[in-house]
Amino acid sequence: MIEQIKDGKKTGTKLTKSKRFTGVYHSVLSNGDKSFYVVYKINGKTNKVFIGKESEGINEPFCHQKRNEAINKLRFGDDTPIIKHKQKDGITFKEAVNRYVQSKDISKKVSHAYTAIENIFGSNSLDTITPETIDKFKKELVSNNKSPKTVLSYLERISAVFNFAIDRELFKGLNPCKKVDKPKIDNARERFLNHDEVEQLKEAVKDKSELLLFVELSLSTGGRLETITSITKKDINLTNGIINLKNHKTNNTYSGYIDNTSSLLPLLTQRYRMLKNPNDLLLDTRGRAINQESFKQSVKCISRSIQKALQPILNKLFNQGLDAKDAKNRVVIHTLRHTFASHLAINSVPIYTIMELLDHKNIEETLRYAKLSPKNGREAIRGLWK
Repeated sequence: MIEQIKDGKKTGTKLTKSKRFTGVYHSVLSNGDKSFYVVYKINGKTNKVFIGKESEGINEPFCHQKRNEAINKLRFGDDTPIIKHKQKDGITFKEAVNRYVQSKDISKKVSHAYTAIENIFGSNSLDTITPETIDKFKKELVSNNKSPKTVLSYLERISAVFNFAIDRELFKGLNPCKKVDKPKIDNARERFLNHDEVEQLKEAVKDKSELLLFVELSLSTGGRLETITSITKKDINLTNGIINLKNHKTNNTYSGYIDNTSSLLPLLTQRYRMLKNPNDLLLDTRGRAINQESFKQSVKCISRSIQKALQPILNKLFNQGLDAKDAKNRVVIHTLRHTFASHLAINSVPIYTIMELLDHKNIEETLRYAKLSPKNGREAIRGLWK
């Protein structure tokens, strides 16, 4: 340890010297955070510069780079090509993205989404990417008229890569995304069906067995389109009232539940008994065996068929007179998922239970439904002015 230096004079505060990088020091604060400094001599004068805190994403390699930049700027008047193009410490962002994608058993669609962020910071080392770097990128997205949802998805993917690198010990700093403010999503853009509208829809598809079963499953589990269309016979446990559901966004499996008093149960039981093999898809009416190679293609085919048949019915029932771009008020197939979650909230189901039933990974995704709960203040003002 050495004594803190200020303008060439010693003070009483202790600093700990880096074992890896010359001229890099840190002090431990009372809250456990670390403050990083660099110390260097120019023309016989000792200089100490505060770089930042560990909680802000600052680490030793970053301080080392800043120290070199400062020395070269003082010596040569500006950053030299050596500094601008010097080899970075640690793994690059692009390498981290590639390793993340290769290590995860994720869908092709999600894999492409991560591949799309490879060149955001290109060959920059993870050690050199700070909260300020990511915040600047966020502002560029906003200036390019990217929606808050799109901006948030970029930040979440970048954060996932950093978490992966930290977990695999490819990066020893803190995730810089934690210090970047997330854009607020307009949660008001969530249309759901009321009880009368649900009955209207069921009446409209009652003679179309596949569509009716799809609607019942969607309203009873909240599964997305491909989640419902990928249900097989082996995923259904009628005895315990459980359905294994596949989240194709994360390649995760979670549980849905069958209410033994609901109109879904007799429909599901009838279709279940018609299926011969465990791997038969519930909504596949072609009756042919599905192997692993053709499974994904079959799911896509069934999804397109459901989309093509059901969306016109939804348009006729609920979208008359609405602009095609009116996402706030138009009813689409995904509205069935929101209807499931919204009525759970209306029935006072705890928000964390709704999160589990929807298989959300972030509570922020689920909080959009909290405003529908009777506990949100609506009951508190009932009869206030009687």
